[in-house]
Amino acid sequence: MPKVLILGDESEQYSELLDAMQLPEWDCRCLKNPDSGAESFSDVEVLFGPPELLLEVLPRYTSLKWVQSSWAGVTPLVQAPRKNFILTGVKGIFGELMREYVLGWLLALERNIPLRAQANSWQPALDSSLLGKSLGIMGTGSIGCAVAQAANSFGLKVRGLNSDSRPVEGFDACFDTRSAERFAEGLDYLVALLPATGATNGIVNTGVFESLNPGAIFINAGRANCVVLDDLKTSLNHGKLRAAVLDVLEREPLPDDDPLWALDNLYITSHTAAPTRASAVVSVFAENYRRFVAGDPLLYQVDFERGY
Repeated sequence: MPKVLILGDESEQYSELLDAMQLPEWDCRCLKNPDSGAESFSDVEVLFGPPELLLEVLPRYTSLKWVQSSWAGVTPLVQAPRKNFILTGVKGIFGELMREYVLGWLLALERNIPLRAQANSWQPALDSSLLGKSLGIMGTGSIGCAVAQAANSFGLKVRGLNSDSRPVEGFDACFDTRSAERFAEGLDYLVALLPATGATNGIVNTGVFESLNPGAIFINAGRANCVVLDDLKTSLNHGKLRAAVLDVLEREPLPDDDPLWALDNLYITSHTAAPTRASAVVSVFAENYRRFVAGDPLLYQVDFERGY
């Protein structure tokens, strides 16, 4: 009977949802605070929770076999010295929410919805449209594919960027990360949905912004490391970009007095693009737990070398 430790503020909620799923027997404990007695629960084989808390208790359990992150991001665990366990992330549950976020913002900005919502006089000028425009999506995994599928239905031409330029359904063409400027050339919209790896550090920079069509829109809802923030601010201030939407920043929460809040053409959405639903996260863990007990390969295993 595997010993399972669930960490974090949502641990009891996760446990209640799991209890209703008729999983194989386990010996489970929930801890909101890892300092409140985690040492007394010896021989833990499975950890489940947010990466920062998992990292904190990782050295305590020598019998550990599998760690399931409750977040999509696993950077703290990938960077930890210890790697003698299977690490799995959360995938396949964010695509629908992310495509709402991306297409919602593109439509809002292209159709001037924020401006029209505040209008107090007649504004007869016609808005633009997404139809026939070109969208580049950096990241062609399950989330990027969901966004591409939605973009196709709006008549957008869609390019993708991934590690090796492999073709992916839903994308008209794909480029590798070494060809970011060529990938960005002539795009009207650029959306970053990249993981945090060495290859993605600073990949969205002046060279990429200069390759876009004048007045392009940039959205980052992946990881903050991919954007050179000074280059973004320069592109916004000089009119190369019409607007940018940032859901993620290196410093979160962003202080109220940060100068970024004062940029009229920058929209900050406070890491709300694709909220993690407890039921969806638990479903991922439950399927992997069944596989763990049966000795089958786990879903969404993280490659420590690649970082995702």
